[in-house]
Amino acid sequence: MNLVREIKKQLKPVIDGLPLGERIQIRKSIREPLNIQNAGLWIAAIVAGFTSVGYALLFREADRLFHSFLSSAHSRWSFALTPMLFLLAWYLVKRFAPEAAGSGIPQIMAANEMDYRGPARTKIDRLLSLQTAAIKVVSSLLCVLGGGAIGREGPTLQISTSLFHFFGTKVRKYVPESSEQTWVVAGAAAGLASAFNTPLGGIVYAIEELGVSHFHRVRTALIGAVIVSGLVAQLFLGSYLYLGFPQLEPIGFTFLPMAIMVGLATGLAGGLFGKILFFLLEWRQRIQSLKTLALVTLACGLIMASFFVLTHHAAGTGIETITGFLFRGEFADGLLIFVRFFGTMVSYLSGAAGGIFSPSLAIGASIGSWITETFETHHPNLMVLLGMIGFLTGVTRTPFTAFILVLEMTDRHVAIFPMMIVALTAQWAARLMDNHSFYEHVKEKWLFKPPAEAPAPAVS
Repeated sequence: MNLVREIKKQLKPVIDGLPLGERIQIRKSIREPLNIQNAGLWIAAIVAGFTSVGYALLFREADRLFHSFLSSAHSRWSFALTPMLFLLAWYLVKRFAPEAAGSGIPQIMAANEMDYRGPARTKIDRLLSLQTAAIKVVSSLLCVLGGGAIGREGPTLQISTSLFHFFGTKVRKYVPESSEQTWVVAGAAAGLASAFNTPLGGIVYAIEELGVSHFHRVRTALIGAVIVSGLVAQLFLGSYLYLGFPQLEPIGFTFLPMAIMVGLATGLAGGLFGKILFFLLEWRQRIQSLKTLALVTLACGLIMASFFVLTHHAAGTGIETITGFLFRGEFADGLLIFVRFFGTMVSYLSGAAGGIFSPSLAIGASIGSWITETFETHHPNLMVLLGMIGFLTGVTRTPFTAFILVLEMTDRHVAIFPMMIVALTAQWAARLMDNHSFYEHVKEKWLFKPPAEAPAPAVS
């Protein structure tokens, strides 16, 4: 579709009815490069918003269906269902879009650092193609339908960024100076904002994770994309809090040492999680035989099925587990932490598409809940929220994004200082495990991975 021609076609009847002087001014304005770019960004944000909503509803339904299956008399068939769905989810990625594997955030980070006007253009087109986005959707849905401990947030970011990249290639035909970074940053921020209903989190993430060195050049595009995509998501899902509005007890200065302890524990745990997961991922990537890779994926499915025997909380995103802590008075034990920790690893190691954002929140919430029981604190809900922030920071090394996300997801500004303390403490603790995050390690793999022999998927 010729984007500029279509816009002109829609506006022509309105413009023709205006006085000559105004018509000349409007036509001149339409041809302005910045206005063409902004029009493309808004269209991309609308499409991304609709796509994010549809994907979220499908993902939620797939998660619900599997939990209903686990609660039925046929749950023992998970030892067949889970491995087969894992295998199918992996095969689709391996066969049609290897760039769709895993979370999708490292792919975005890699694309953001490449020069689209140089030899890396083909690689970026593969990382952010519509084919990659489509396989991302299907593979992740199959994985969660099989009980995978995965999230939709990372995939939503890659899907959203792929849509922005598609519209960016159209706009660049008329605005060659439009940078690829503008479209990548806006797409990622819009994706996170619509995934969690956290507009501030989307903006902070773009600045903190994607390292926007020239924020003044992309700030209008970034904020505009977040607003448009977020409003589209709210149009269908409503103005909701992702995790609801948990009750918190009054917080005094005497709680601060406990906040530091939570930050240390969850930061170390998050750093360890990322280190082990990357080690396992490297091991899998060294396997050349397709038959062996298939067997590894089947083994991952069988391990997950065995976790379901221990607890049904092993499956899915973990959001239901978190709300159980916050609103139903439930508490975590060591077993729950174990199955969420290693279940998320096993699901990622299967080779299917799927994120670790919300599973990381669930692991952190479980650790916070367990510490509450162990030390008998009087702030169970706050401990859960702090655990989420600390563990997510340990995995991603984005402390500001972590505490702002949880703050927006719960609207608990009264706890902002403990949240900030935990985030910074966890950041420091995680560096004791590894100087770089899991995402950064995987990003390096995508940056230096040789181009595939197959031609790049079309983006037009």
